[in-house]
Amino acid sequence: MTARAGTSHPEASHPEQWVLGLDGGGSKTALAYVSGAGEVVGPFYAPGINPFDRPDWEAIMRAFLSAWPAPGPLVHASLGLPGYGESPAFSARQAGVCADLLGTCPHSVMNDVAAAFVGAFAGGPGALLLAGTGSMVWADDGARQIRTGGWGEGFGDEGSAYWIGRRALGLASQSLDGRHPDADFAQALLTPVLDGPPTQPDLLMWYHGQAHVRSAVAMLARSVDHLAEDGQPTACTILLEASKLLAQHVSAARQQLGTPDLPWSYAGSVLGSRTVLGALTTLLGQPQSPALPPLGGALFHAASRAGFTTDTDWQARVRAPLLSTSTPQPLLQEQA
Repeated sequence: MTARAGTSHPEASHPEQWVLGLDGGGSKTALAYVSGAGEVVGPFYAPGINPFDRPDWEAIMRAFLSAWPAPGPLVHASLGLPGYGESPAFSARQAGVCADLLGTCPHSVMNDVAAAFVGAFAGGPGALLLAGTGSMVWADDGARQIRTGGWGEGFGDEGSAYWIGRRALGLASQSLDGRHPDADFAQALLTPVLDGPPTQPDLLMWYHGQAHVRSAVAMLARSVDHLAEDGQPTACTILLEASKLLAQHVSAARQQLGTPDLPWSYAGSVLGSRTVLGALTTLLGQPQSPALPPLGGALFHAASRAGFTTDTDWQARVRAPLLSTSTPQPLLQEQA
């Protein structure tokens, strides 16, 4: 599955051909197209498509791909899907939907963390720590591939955005009724969310009124990070706890592979936190900056399969628009 870095086919440039990359997640899905000349169209966004907690994942995926057809001849598609390879029944259905949507176009279906790994290391060895809505490590030392974590919120997803949000809600509820010594934490975290001073009824109504509770709770991780940046003590404690749990994912993967110095890199919203990334650097050593974001991993994989040049110049051209801060609104909105 792994596409190796620097794949180049100078005898056959493909400026008019296109490939598709899709990065599915628990809270957000992204897709983009890239041409043989390195032109990027997208990214476009939709809600998450995790089949384990999204009964409507197939409808979202069908509508999403139908809304953004390829800008030219499509020669390969690589789709990183949440949960793929973790349940035979779900994986078969995911593969079937991809085949139905893409028809005769050659395509590859893989776990979303596997696609993110390809992006981070551009096909080389390493351990990729992905912490978005969930958390997992995908590691490859060139001989073996393993994963640690990724069990879902019912078992763990330790250190993930959902874990951070859930931990914050728990401590905020304790703050509200006097069981936690930081009486200011609930006010700091929940007043912006509830548009006013938090009360138990308001918090319960907010929680049970969410269209997708897991995504809403995961979004609280951003608020926790902002509070930690301002020095809020409980927020800082939560992020340091999350960092220690995430570091265990990488350490376990290194130990299983017998490569204690295996490079590590990162992806996902939680690793956008300076507090978390700094703590992980202390615990694990300096990370390798990801060559491409997760969506770029899917595009790199598809471009390699199509015979496009995927050298460092190509990576730079693709990376810039994928990291643009001008993110459009999701195509499909959550339904309450």
